[in-house]
Amino acid sequence: MNRLTIRPAAALLLALVGCGGEMRKANAGTPLPALEEVTAAEWQRLGGRTLFFGHQSVGANVMEGVAEVLRAHPEIPLRVIETTDPALITAPGLYHGAVGRNGAPDSKLADFGRIAAAVGDSGTAMVKFCYIDVDASTDAEALFARYRATVDSLRARQPGLTLVHLTLPLQVDPGTLFHWRTKLRGKQTPYRTLNAIRSRYNQRMRETYGGREPLFDLAHFQSLFPDGTVGVVRQDGRDVEYLAPELTSDGGHLNALGRQRIAQAFLVALAKLG
Repeated sequence: MNRLTIRPAAALLLALVGCGGEMRKANAGTPLPALEEVTAAEWQRLGGRTLFFGHQSVGANVMEGVAEVLRAHPEIPLRVIETTDPALITAPGLYHGAVGRNGAPDSKLADFGRIAAAVGDSGTAMVKFCYIDVDASTDAEALFARYRATVDSLRARQPGLTLVHLTLPLQVDPGTLFHWRTKLRGKQTPYRTLNAIRSRYNQRMRETYGGREPLFDLAHFQSLFPDGTVGVVRQDGRDVEYLAPELTSDGGHLNALGRQRIAQAFLVALAKLG
């Protein structure tokens, strides 16, 4: 009788894959908002707001998309000004710029706290970490605690300031076989492991602010495939979202389709602020 010979490493790989880690599309997630959902009065109200958005490269992708949407829709009366100089935040508009350094999230919080003070009690402020701010040693709970301490301090000093919270962006997932081949070599998967940490941070963000304060769920919108389903992978007994490959050209930054989809959702979220 012929017998199938399976090498030990291959057997372990099959066993590990069988234990989970499969990539799949979940049911349809929260739909991508449409510009048509915003009334003319809401656009006018947005045009009269003073907002600041601190970011780095993925945020720059979003703002490039915002510029493209505004060029296509001149009826949206929103001024966009790129600056991180508090002295220049003197009139209504969406001010934005790079804060801190990539890989050093505390430096982003420090810059954000300083600049947001210039927005004033009646303004709106938000800061976004980047996927590169998470490495294998990142403690998601501790990172969220530092973010929360920063916004709580701002709120205590400026009780009228509107704070918009953003989830942390994701990277693509290269697939289950790549993941387990890497694990069998004794290495950490440089995407799935990090997305799992980002997911834990994002879950804390959703639990704390979702339904209570303005929350722009960037990570969720990044994980939405064009057909409306959500890309997830099973990791350590929980679903972890990943960046839909159609929305990126390098696995982390947004391509033309990605930035326009996210920018549209971002503008709608800002227009719908109370």
